[in-house]
Formats: sequence, structure tokens, C-alpha cells
Amino acid sequence: MLKIKNNNVLIPIAVWDDLKKDQYFNELIEAFEDRLDLLDAQKEATEFFDFREYDNKRLKEINFNFLF
Repeated sequence: MLKIKNNNVLIPIAVWDDLKKDQYFNELIEAFEDRLDLLDAQKEATEFFDFREYDNKRLKEINFNFLF
């Protein structure tokens, strides 16, 4: 079922899809997918900024828009 190759764990697509449909494992699978998206974005990014700085700016914008 699971194989380890070149320091990676390989999971068959059928198993991945079954786990994704399972309410118990769905969040774990989505966390793996989000992590993969993050790693891809980091490879493509030309600049980074601090998450706390981004989050504070986003919250200020949300609160500002909420007031009006």
C-alpha cells in the first residue's frame, strides 16, 4: 500500500481519494495538500514578508471595512 522512495512516502491515488472522502482523515489530507501548495509557492516567490505583519495588515483592513 505505502512505499518509500527517495526519502518520500508514496500513497496510491485511490487510497488518497478514499481518505479525502473520509470525515476522520479529510483534514489531514487537506493539510498535506495545503503544505504542498505552500512549498510550491515558496519556490516560485521572488520575495517574502512576515506572516504576522501580513495578518495584522489584513485584520486592520477587515476592521476598517467592517466599520463602513
